Amino acid sequence: MSDQAAQYTCRRAAAPLVVDGDLGKGVWAAAARTPRFGDSQTGNLALLNTRAALLWSEAGLHAAFWLEERDVWTTGAARTALVWQENCVTVAIAGPGAYYELSLNPANRTSELFFIWKDAYTRGGRYDVPEFDLARQRPMVFGGDNGAHHPRGMRWAFLDWHFPGLRTAVKVDGTLDHRDEVDRGWSAEICLSWEGLGRLADGPLPPEAGQVWRIGLARTQMIDHRAHRYPAVWTPYATGCPLPLMPDAYTSVVFAL
Repeated sequence: MSDQAAQYTCRRAAAPLVVDGDLGKGVWAAAARTPRFGDSQTGNLALLNTRAALLWSEAGLHAAFWLEERDVWTTGAARTALVWQENCVTVAIAGPGAYYELSLNPANRTSELFFIWKDAYTRGGRYDVPEFDLARQRPMVFGGDNGAHHPRGMRWAFLDWHFPGLRTAVKVDGTLDHRDEVDRGWSAEICLSWEGLGRLADGPLPPEAGQVWRIGLARTQMIDHRAHRYPAVWTPYATGCPLPLMPDAYTSVVFAL
């Protein structure tokens, strides 16, 4: 898919947003939605209708997801950052020296990953701070002998970092975790504060009109088929790779008034 197709315009919200998972409010009703999600590698339409939208406000960057689902369920256990055993939505944001991934499931539980490229971690630099202290935090290493390779090289993955001022909410149209009942779907709403996004972005916050960020949006859906369970990763634009391995393949998001 062309770079032009994989572009989204993020506009300023026309009114203040209350993060409650209710996407029937006027602000979200008027927001431009992405195309229907498809397979992240082939682009074939996903089994279940999924769309997303982005807005920005003085509070931060807002994301919303509309998800068709006949059986809204979770494993009931706390997720670990690298074990994909939950139905969830994901927002991933790439900056010049780092990128961040947030996943949110229908029970409003989250997992977070903050990646810092090795070549961006310089002594006295923006990431040489206590919250990213390599000796104390002991992050995982990606891009070494164990894979997740990228032409840029290695990066550290901080599994215990929490986004400052993060707000999330979900709303289930049905009954969560009642697998014998037929549901209609669920919605998710996320607000990422500018304070937290300052760890990623270079330049003014909120971004000026015309600025372009790389933002990935995805849905992971666990598929049960013939006694076998496997994850399907769906995105609004085919990227040819799963999140979070290639942040340079995230959608180009242009900020506008």
